[in-house]
Amino acid sequence: MAYQVLARKYRPQTFAEIVGQETVVRTLSNALRLGRIAQAYLFVGPRGTGKTTTARILAKALEAGTAPTPDFDPADPICIEIAEGRCLDVLEIDGASNNSVDEVRGLRDNVRYAPVKGRYKIYIIDEVHMLTGAAFNALLKTLEEPPAHVKFIFATTEVHKLPATILSRCQRFDLRRIPEPQIRDHLAHICRLEKVEAEPAALDALARYAEGGLRDAESALDQAIGFYGDRVSEADVLSLFGLTGFAPVADLGRALAAGDVAAVLKLSRSLAAAGKDLGKLSQDLLAFFRNLVIYQVSPAALDAELTAAEKTVMAEVAPQISRSAALGILDELSQLEGRLRYALAKDVVFEVALIQISQLKEKMSLEAILATIGAAGAGLPLAASTPAPGAPSSPSPPAMHAPASFAPPSKAAINAPAVVGPPHTVITTPTVAAPVAVTSAKAEEAWKKAVADFAAARPMEEETIRAVQFEAAKADTIEVILPTPLEKKLYFLKSPRNLELLENSLAASLGSRFRVVFTIGGSLSPADTAATASVSTTPAKPAPPAPALSQEDFVNDPVIQNALKIFEAKIVSPASP
Repeated sequence: MAYQVLARKYRPQTFAEIVGQETVVRTLSNALRLGRIAQAYLFVGPRGTGKTTTARILAKALEAGTAPTPDFDPADPICIEIAEGRCLDVLEIDGASNNSVDEVRGLRDNVRYAPVKGRYKIYIIDEVHMLTGAAFNALLKTLEEPPAHVKFIFATTEVHKLPATILSRCQRFDLRRIPEPQIRDHLAHICRLEKVEAEPAALDALARYAEGGLRDAESALDQAIGFYGDRVSEADVLSLFGLTGFAPVADLGRALAAGDVAAVLKLSRSLAAAGKDLGKLSQDLLAFFRNLVIYQVSPAALDAELTAAEKTVMAEVAPQISRSAALGILDELSQLEGRLRYALAKDVVFEVALIQISQLKEKMSLEAILATIGAAGAGLPLAASTPAPGAPSSPSPPAMHAPASFAPPSKAAINAPAVVGPPHTVITTPTVAAPVAVTSAKAEEAWKKAVADFAAARPMEEETIRAVQFEAAKADTIEVILPTPLEKKLYFLKSPRNLELLENSLAASLGSRFRVVFTIGGSLSPADTAATASVSTTPAKPAPPAPALSQEDFVNDPVIQNALKIFEAKIVSPASP
């Protein structure tokens, strides 16, 4: 018998042998047991995930035995004919080469004839999206109301090219990319049957190389066995396909996380000189930082995906970089993969991109810069407001939330000793295990303290926050009332930064974390009403002119000196008198 490639030799012959498509298998099996058989099925998914294989197995289940069943015998003569492609009642049509309206008209004329041997006449059209518009239109009526003995099974990798009129007449099944652990286990099973000794790391590399396609993994294994014989090592696989093992990727990931440009350049150049595929390397780096971010959020979520060595690396790198910085690197790497696909000088693009990514950690947000400058005005050391290099910083609030309004601090606010950092880190939250019971009086005192802290950090909104009245303290919430005339201010007060400021102050006073819950009701107190009226009716008086500074006082001002240091700037013109 002629040699068969592994992808054909080990193609699944029953539903139980299909790898990684449990949902599709379960749905089809239940439908067959219940006799709920549709006139048309559509299998959608990337290459090598089992669309045509599933279509053939479904055809076997419909034709074999005394009735349609998912538990058919693959040794049944008609099943063997279907597997070998010589069954007269199961017709496989290539949509790419039979895409004209004339072929579809011939198909439409032939469906009225009864099957020769089997129970149904089944048409399997692979790459059905290649049919022309006229061919689809010619198929519509037959597809919607075919004879009782006719079933259609379509397969496509580009479902968006199918007309909606076709989609609405089919039962659609989406086949997903197969997870790497399942591909690795299947390759190990094949190696045992073929009596090939393959290193686990080599199978891991092949599973990553396949990108979710089992046929690609089987073809790559077949190629590796043909080149290296019955012993396949990780080094052999990496050399044959230009791949990079986990250890070099982890070293490069460490260097990027640490912002070590020299190490990044050295590692990237050595990998490029070794002939590694830079596109695959960028994908490996993308997967590394994806796993790193997930590990920072929930290490248990990666238990089934990572090996013990990979988890050790994640535990080592995770404390060295903040989550926001890792997400920034992840975003840059996702764009790098697209640029490399069309770049002529891939090594140059890759090297420059890694240099830029390694410097992401040095960038400061505008809030951090303002806080650092403000700290100098308050006479605080820079270390009090600027995180040390390499230390994880608190992640920025999501961009989807409306940012809290920022008002330049007054001179009194700058000199106030209570303000020690950016608005959302004025108060450090104590670490507590669970909420503790507090009396209403104690909670009200804590709320007054929170109001004072908020007013110090947000002087432009002092009148608003002082109008909010304490109502009650529940199990883990502090309920407060915002007067109805100030209802428009609710969105501002409930912004993430402002809520965090209030809740941090409450936690510092009460020793436990409480949520602030706003309700609308009531009216302003007479004092607040008078203050609001005076603000709205009294014409604003012009502010007194600021005292003139001499050029020497201007240059020596701590805020100016701090700004010059942060921006590496210099004064090019003297201050105006």
